[in-house]
Amino acid sequence: MMKQTVKIFTLFFLISGGILQSQDDASVMLSSGVDKNRIHLGDLIQYTIQVVHDDSVQVEMPGFAANLGQFEIRNYSLAEPGKAGGKIISEASYTITTFFTGEFEIPPVAVSYTLGSDSTKQILMTEPIKINVESMLASEAGDIRDVKDPVEIPRDWWQRLRWPVLGLLALLLVMAVIFIIRRYRAGKSILPVRETPARPAHEVAIEALDRLTASDLISRGQIKEFYIEISEIIRQYINDRYFVVALEMTTTEVLCGLMTRGLGEEIEGHFRTFLNRCDLVKFAKFIPSENQHQEIVKLAYQIIDETAVIPETEKTGSEEDQTADEPAPEEAVTQKDQEVVS
Repeated sequence: MMKQTVKIFTLFFLISGGILQSQDDASVMLSSGVDKNRIHLGDLIQYTIQVVHDDSVQVEMPGFAANLGQFEIRNYSLAEPGKAGGKIISEASYTITTFFTGEFEIPPVAVSYTLGSDSTKQILMTEPIKINVESMLASEAGDIRDVKDPVEIPRDWWQRLRWPVLGLLALLLVMAVIFIIRRYRAGKSILPVRETPARPAHEVAIEALDRLTASDLISRGQIKEFYIEISEIIRQYINDRYFVVALEMTTTEVLCGLMTRGLGEEIEGHFRTFLNRCDLVKFAKFIPSENQHQEIVKLAYQIIDETAVIPETEKTGSEEDQTADEPAPEEAVTQKDQEVVS
């Protein structure tokens, strides 16, 4: 296979380049050639330098910076030395081109070598090779044209932003799934809804207080349980009346929420006193006296009475009841006259 390669390269260089032979018993044979002598503007040419020599000969092949005249070197490669017919084959290859039209010449390139133990460098020069460069146009008229204005390539924003956008969508999807799972486990609707109680908040709270005070928790010594329930009744009332989620907040958070409702210092003080006293029993194991117990119950009713919102229908009904109980003006006069007569 290697012998066939040598024969092919020899034929190639005989056609497109030249072969030089040293004067020392043909121990070094230099050849060079191109794959084509006629090209169009900008076409690539493969220029190859090959040296066939004995084992005793040390050859220094030309490097990447070789002077190739008007031609621009685009690529350079130095092949591993091979063997064929007892000879060593060294080869350097250049990929070259030019952007000028006309007839040009690849100048001779120097290849140095030494023989055996002799350190004296010998020089062989490749044969010059002519290259004809033609224009891409049908004729030379208008061969050199003005450079066109730069064309602005539109930016593909989707290619740049698709991964950040997809990542953001994935994050939002994960957050939505977590939110839905939490709402489901809490027994709440998926979307937060500000629920209005079917009945007025003060009525529900008073009924709950009546049931609690009528229970026997205190008589059975379940003081802590009593204060937990009365605290939850007022906290539920705060939730229904002021839409402050008091059942899920600490006392400090509840008081901060009430302060934004503009209740006034007196009412805020009642809420603060009630919640703090309940916390003492619930968390500090405080045992209130009978008087203190009565005060906390009275304070709970007072808070509801001071902050209750009575619908207009209830107010109107109360006024009508009071009016019905009062005697009519004529009846009142008649009764007075009867008293005078008697």
